[in-house]
Amino acid sequence: MPGDERNWREIPFSPDVLDSWNFDTGPDEPLDEARARLRAELILVLRELISTRLTDRQRRIVELYFYAGRTQAEIAGELGISQQVVSRQLFGVVRNGKKVGGAIKRLRDVCAELGIEPP
Repeated sequence: MPGDERNWREIPFSPDVLDSWNFDTGPDEPLDEARARLRAELILVLRELISTRLTDRQRRIVELYFYAGRTQAEIAGELGISQQVVSRQLFGVVRNGKKVGGAIKRLRDVCAELGIEPP
């Protein structure tokens, strides 16, 4: 965008969730400099994916649910939608035995395309 005028938001993301991911070290090995650098890069990628690959509604719901710690019912009340809609926007639904839709599925699919796959 001209002048990099994107609407950047700080998303409080706990790096602890990445501790179980294998960055070419064993799960019990201390976090060394290389692993810490990879984790920091992954956090940046996830922040970018959340801000660019989700719909506005999905992005808002993800921020409220995962980063602000709100319940689905609280989000539903704030956004004026049902709790079921919040759940579908986050996790999708199962149709004909396949998971479809949802912010989490979309992020997983994009990560897989980029070669980023959690254990």
